[in-house]
Amino acid sequence: MKRREFLKASGAAATGAMAGGAGILGTVDQAAASSISGSKKRTGKRSTADQFKRQKTQYDAHRLYVKIHFDDVEMDFVLQWILGSTTFGGCEIGEAFYVVGNIEEGSPTSWQQEWEKMARKLESRGKQAASKGHKVSASESFMKASNYYRTALVSMLPNKPKFKELGNRCRSCLKMAGRLLDPPMEYFAIPFEKTVLPGYFQKVDNSGEKRKTLIMIGGAETFVEEMYFYIAPAAIKRGYNFLTVDIPGQGMLPLEGKFFRPDTEVPIKAVLDYALGKPEIDPERLAMYGISGGGYFVPRAATVDKRIKACVVNSVVTDVYKQFANMPNAKATPEELKKWGAFKRATAGVVSWRWGLDPSNIIGLPEKARGCEFDPAKVTCPVLILVGEGEYANQEVKRQINACLKALPNPKKKFVMTRADQGASSHCIGGNRSLMSEVVFDWLDEIFKA
Repeated sequence: MKRREFLKASGAAATGAMAGGAGILGTVDQAAASSISGSKKRTGKRSTADQFKRQKTQYDAHRLYVKIHFDDVEMDFVLQWILGSTTFGGCEIGEAFYVVGNIEEGSPTSWQQEWEKMARKLESRGKQAASKGHKVSASESFMKASNYYRTALVSMLPNKPKFKELGNRCRSCLKMAGRLLDPPMEYFAIPFEKTVLPGYFQKVDNSGEKRKTLIMIGGAETFVEEMYFYIAPAAIKRGYNFLTVDIPGQGMLPLEGKFFRPDTEVPIKAVLDYALGKPEIDPERLAMYGISGGGYFVPRAATVDKRIKACVVNSVVTDVYKQFANMPNAKATPEELKKWGAFKRATAGVVSWRWGLDPSNIIGLPEKARGCEFDPAKVTCPVLILVGEGEYANQEVKRQINACLKALPNPKKKFVMTRADQGASSHCIGGNRSLMSEVVFDWLDEIFKA
């Protein structure tokens, strides 16, 4: 393997940790601009300044502002995502870099094979530890095995025989890990339109006391299992019950013909019905958090379901069609698509499939999302909008955030942009989950003050 250099994040001129509040948009714009202009160092193929400049006119959710390992930007983005899960037990640095050191640059098949190999090793290790009564070691191994199986699936098209097998292994490992936690994490399945919505619930303790609760909803590429590694341990540590669930379009539900749909309030109503049947959940302190596509799914549901007492979005998407129309998937010509790497085509194809399209129909995604929009004026609960600096550089992302902030009627609304010089500029702030969690729970603590 070649020795690869890390690109350093650009130094921003402003040194403040974060911008907060609904009235600081001008300050945020200035900070983002100075971060772009302040970046002078260029190494390899990925200049931070160039990435910000390109993001301005063409939004790419997988655009990274530092280089970690791969020349293939899509691979490097997913590597950043899996490394980010280390904070909450989803990855071990040494294991991850051993895996990527054996992956053929740009090859979906190599990616799948190497992550599956590591996942099987960790699953086996977990079973050995469990057989000897080592509950903590077993749980930690099963956790990582689950997340590695999910990582193997990132570039796997649904017609591959192993897609369902690895998805089931991802689930079974997290179930085994959850049973070993104290208190245990429960797997559940909510009946919904001739299928079930799978999910996990972990309560803070066995006291029976009603607690603040966070319901986590993922995005257009997520499995419910990886949502645990996004934020769950941070929630439990702060006294919040944690519940997460796949809605149609996510996880393995498209295998059953359940694709993304405009009326996300329908499946989310079923989720809330289930959640509020649990005696440990305080209905007056119930928050819902949506990332990526969840930045549409959650606030759309909040326009009609007032049982959501606080809403967090990372970031907000008021109109999915307009967002998708601004992405490479929509703007690429057939000639340009042919030049895309195999890994990028595969991951984009999986997203198209989740919206009910043939995986080869990458450019049809925006049209499929027409009608996926909501009116922010109807979201009456407090709202926190989070976004990484890189995403906020995009004109359409910025427009939707600003319009949403202006229209939200509740004065307890807040906007926070996390910075490139904190390693927190990328999609969903996946590379700095400690910072993301601090922002989310510090705000929720203020909203839910007794």
